[in-house]
Amino acid sequence: MPKKNSILHSLRLWLYVKRLNYFQKKLKNDIQKFTSSQEGGKYKQEGNFISQNGLKIFPYPFQFQYIKDAIELGYEEGYPFFNYKGSNLYLPNSMSAEKAKGYANEVLMEQDERSPHVYQTPLFSLDQEDILLDIGCGDANFSLESIEKVKKVFLFEADPKWVVPIQKTFKNWKEKVLFFNKRVGVDADSIDLVTLEELESQNLFFKIDVDGAEREVLKLIDPLFPKLGSIKVAICTYHQNADADEFEAWFKSRGFETSFGKGYMLFHPDRKIKKPFFRPGVLFAYRNAG
Repeated sequence: MPKKNSILHSLRLWLYVKRLNYFQKKLKNDIQKFTSSQEGGKYKQEGNFISQNGLKIFPYPFQFQYIKDAIELGYEEGYPFFNYKGSNLYLPNSMSAEKAKGYANEVLMEQDERSPHVYQTPLFSLDQEDILLDIGCGDANFSLESIEKVKKVFLFEADPKWVVPIQKTFKNWKEKVLFFNKRVGVDADSIDLVTLEELESQNLFFKIDVDGAEREVLKLIDPLFPKLGSIKVAICTYHQNADADEFEAWFKSRGFETSFGKGYMLFHPDRKIKKPFFRPGVLFAYRNAG
């Protein structure tokens, strides 16, 4: 029986790899054809990059400046950490050195100022009157780089592997950080933001990156808006085909000014990806108090 199971596993793996290779080859060809057409001319730069370098989530050469083996790790009580914009950012102790270096390299690349995935722009930034709500914070790198710029930080992350790393990352700012090892929601196992009275009348900055569940978060925070001061939102728009258009329309219908960050992302892990293939990474939305 073990031998039979092994054969079945190998067959499934072979089929998966074969299908993945077919999907990726077809996607690359479709992108090349589209970006060479008049319809897709807007994305010619990105299309040329993909033609020369293969499928990349960030279709720009800045990523080649990031080298995993150049990452220097430190350890504290078995937890790896690396220097993130001048501060130590801790990772789960379940990560091997190799995996931790790869993860750190991806974070640094993702938050490069030239990346389409950054959560601030020169015209859209945090200030000392803002409370930052980092929804789907993961390692909380954005909150770490913003901790000295804001009044307070609320972290929301349901994955328990991040509890200790986050405690270590923010050990010098305990008075400014509230961490909820729960998702945002309305059931007993989540946090309903509407019930957090200390947010009322405050200026809030929402950073929302929840791996495709952004629509659910928008439904949950909508009732909170009338209770707030000024509102800034940085929300990821690359997980699904219609995210950028639908999210922008959603915010505009509620009186927000909107803009997108620079550049595009090619989120090729999405098997439902379709033209124009390249998606804005982050939508910025702003509304004054009142």
